[in-house]
Amino acid sequence: MSHETNLDRESFDSFEFANRDIQEYLVILLSGILILESALFLSIQPVTGYETSLVDGLSQLFWFAFYSVMSGGILTLIAAAITQTRYWRHGLGLVLSNYALYFFLPKARGYRFYGQGTADALQHFGDVRSILETGTLPGIWYPGEHVLMAEMAMLGVPIDAMPYLVALLFTTLQIIGIGVLVKTLSGKRGSLAAGLAAGSTLIYTTFHLSNHPAMNSFMVVPVLLTLTELYRRSNDNEYLLLIFLVGLFIIYSHPMTTLFMLGILLLTSVYSGLFGRLSLSSTPQLSPRLGVAFLPLLFAWLTNFGQTRQAITKVVAAQDDMNPAAREVQRAGSVQFSPLQLAEKFITLYGSTTIYFTIAGVFVLLTLYWFLSERMRYDWGFGSIHFVAGLGIATIFLLSNLIVKGIIRVNRYALLFAAVLVGMALIHSAIKRNSVTTVALTVLVLLGACLAASAAYEPNRHMTYAEYDGSQFMAANIDEGVPIHTMDTSHKMEAFVLGTNHPRYYPQSFSMNNNLPRNLGYFSQDVIASDTFGRSYVVTKTHDVKQHTASYYTKDQQDYLFRYDEDSLARMHNDPTANKVYTNGGFTGWSVAPQN
Repeated sequence: MSHETNLDRESFDSFEFANRDIQEYLVILLSGILILESALFLSIQPVTGYETSLVDGLSQLFWFAFYSVMSGGILTLIAAAITQTRYWRHGLGLVLSNYALYFFLPKARGYRFYGQGTADALQHFGDVRSILETGTLPGIWYPGEHVLMAEMAMLGVPIDAMPYLVALLFTTLQIIGIGVLVKTLSGKRGSLAAGLAAGSTLIYTTFHLSNHPAMNSFMVVPVLLTLTELYRRSNDNEYLLLIFLVGLFIIYSHPMTTLFMLGILLLTSVYSGLFGRLSLSSTPQLSPRLGVAFLPLLFAWLTNFGQTRQAITKVVAAQDDMNPAAREVQRAGSVQFSPLQLAEKFITLYGSTTIYFTIAGVFVLLTLYWFLSERMRYDWGFGSIHFVAGLGIATIFLLSNLIVKGIIRVNRYALLFAAVLVGMALIHSAIKRNSVTTVALTVLVLLGACLAASAAYEPNRHMTYAEYDGSQFMAANIDEGVPIHTMDTSHKMEAFVLGTNHPRYYPQSFSMNNNLPRNLGYFSQDVIASDTFGRSYVVTKTHDVKQHTASYYTKDQQDYLFRYDEDSLARMHNDPTANKVYTNGGFTGWSVAPQN
């Protein structure tokens, strides 16, 4: 990457996109496109029925404007890093304004909530509702983010807008945090812009929109690392106090993020010590006591909750179960894909992750080469060792029977430092004026950003007002103890519609394993509902019929997802053992009881 020729330098200096005047023209053009995008956003009409895809429900012109502004904003940041101009401010403003429209799309489209009835965010918002109603923390295991949202609600932010504002807030914090971290570690001119460009990708894809404390709290980690690096260099107690405050927020936000925090601090301490010895320099070291100091706080907080024992029991009990990686393989094998379909699905879901991991992997090899050549750089080694540690932890999570699952989620540690390394690669290439590498990195970062944004809004995540109202009725009015059979609705929906302090929330009526049988159990002419369900309630929704028709799925997947259609509903309607107890057009609750 450091080799340079006169031709290479001339080629680099001729980059039109890096020219200051071109940057100004680019910002003006992108601002005009952003205004057009805003006008298109304001013209979005609320959906009148159930739609399987938010993305397909909007015009191609809107998406052209969105991806143009996002790509152009990141390009402006990279150009500012190369030319060391202040246009990084314009690029950051464009990126964040663009994401503000993007994150509020479900609200503009008229969704009751982005996320179906099994989404973790539902229970967390049930906790927020409980805090607002009681003014206390009713046994909430990790209330940090919940308290923040409750305070925002008390300041006047509408609850139905809260999910999108909170998601945007934490994503903004991560983008700026990565930029400042790269700047702090590198110390090179233009490194802030390079870090912002690398961090502008939605590296956690759909988890940026999930409002899960485990992911949102992890987006605070770049801020913690920046403060830690400043403290390591200066030994200033002001930074120590800020580290303590951020650490407290993380402890009260999610236990898994707390464990990540402790591991990152301890690894940073070990690395700073080893680097000083290997480089024979007077590199300031970070004391391991900083990470260990949080352990008593963590222990004192979490041991007060029964959820802690339950979580440990789940991990131990799961040792005889199939691990998450094997389950994913089994599910994927339930529907056959052609090689082309498999490649398409992989690129759609994990293309951005692959790009960032590839760049980071090459950078780690370069760092290793420089270490072996005795040209040690603290910042490169720092990012590399944390990236490798993140990959190791992700491997343990995937291959072990732990309760955390999902490729993106278990790789959040590695993904964060992949973004940091991408930022370091950008600024190093810019400083060395290696035009070929700079262009290649720019193209890859822009491609990664587009792939990540296109994967963030999953299909069939539309919660209608009918579904919300129906779930609220069923949770509040049914006979307790009688099971509810439904699709894609769990006890998390009960928490959302009732609040976790509601007296009917426990015992939970909606089960986690609640998929309906195909054709509602009507496999022959003499079958009746009570033969299949016994004494119970059955819920049918528009979502059940429509969700498998999403164009996102292949034909085989659509067939696999099919559960029932209008013929099955007609059988239920005429079934003497099934009676409607609630209906609003998009949600119907049936009471099933054997005939006397």
